Amino acid sequence: MQLQRNTNLIMKTITQKLVLSLTASILAAGTARAYDVSLSTNLPPVDFHGFLSQGFLYSDDYNYLGDSKQGTFGFTEMGLNAAINPFPRTRIAVQGFDFDTGNVNQYHPFLDYALAEYTFNDEIGVRAGRIRRPAGIYNAIQDIDLARTFVLLPQGMYDARWRDWSAGLDGGELFGSLPLGKAGSLAYEGYAGLVNMSDNGGVARYIEDGLSPGVFNSIDSTPTFGGQLWYNTPLDGLRVGASFTYMNNFGYTITEPGPLPIHSQGNVPMQQYSAEYMWRSWTFQAEFYTYDFTGHEYLPTMGNAVIGSAGDNPQTWYAAASYRFNKYFEAGAYYTQFRDFAWSKPDPDGHQNDTALSLRFDLKSWWIFKIEGHAINGTGLLRDSASNPVTKNNDWFMLAVKTTFSF
Repeated sequence: MQLQRNTNLIMKTITQKLVLSLTASILAAGTARAYDVSLSTNLPPVDFHGFLSQGFLYSDDYNYLGDSKQGTFGFTEMGLNAAINPFPRTRIAVQGFDFDTGNVNQYHPFLDYALAEYTFNDEIGVRAGRIRRPAGIYNAIQDIDLARTFVLLPQGMYDARWRDWSAGLDGGELFGSLPLGKAGSLAYEGYAGLVNMSDNGGVARYIEDGLSPGVFNSIDSTPTFGGQLWYNTPLDGLRVGASFTYMNNFGYTITEPGPLPIHSQGNVPMQQYSAEYMWRSWTFQAEFYTYDFTGHEYLPTMGNAVIGSAGDNPQTWYAAASYRFNKYFEAGAYYTQFRDFAWSKPDPDGHQNDTALSLRFDLKSWWIFKIEGHAINGTGLLRDSASNPVTKNNDWFMLAVKTTFSF
């Protein structure tokens, strides 16, 4: 236990220094180029990149992703990464990351990924360490604001608060691309490891929100495995994909009224299906995502006596289109629906529909600015009952603004 605390302290100190260095570098740089640091004459240089994003959120009826009814700047992301190719077909990469989204994380820097990768050939490669979990179009690149048009991705699928649930795991992965001749090609990734969720992360806050009264205690590390396939079709620019993830014995401990802690535990299979078509200056995307958490509640101090059931079964889909007018300006829109089929309360808390329109301005190669409007119906993704004591089935609006600096 003491070793674990010391390790966590060291990791936190390292990532804090990385983030501070990143911020200073961005403010001083004013360029888009990466920074190379030579370790010795016998090794290639280390390639450094970083980013800093600051957002503003305002909504007219509910507090969403923070205190947005008053307007909030509590929507920040920053990271610093380094990569080196010390030997042929070998890559080592690491990234420190920090973010603040409402009451989630609130500036607790952490190690986002730290991996070593070896590619035997185009057909097979291996990577190990703290890796990104591949799922859908955006899961492995949620932190790369330059890679998308939108400020907020469809939140039922890519929740900005749930990075510790979705982004990575400690383990290993096989990957590669298989040529299919005139039929296109097939890219694959298969992985296994542990997902380590934070006690101040989005999943923990979601569990806390369902306790009235009650106290959230802890969340377990979860053995996880899965894979993703992308079929690159013969039609240039069109690909379709499917991913599957299985969390084995995901669990958490709470204390509700009474002296005994309660442990909830169950398996979580997840599925995601994706399609993307890039044609000229257009990008079209559509995805569907669902998981089904089915478990039980136990009393650990009473021989794991079963006292109830636990479950969650949401489904989300979206369709999006964006158009690049020139190197300075891009516009996009999407429509997404979220449904929670395990929700026992009446609507609007069991659904949330969102129509979004986004404008992106590439002011410099290292500086982008986005402004986005959301017409929303339902409150199924608020997940903050304390800030939203009353919800009703009405339409409401949210404004999201974001600027990102990178090098």
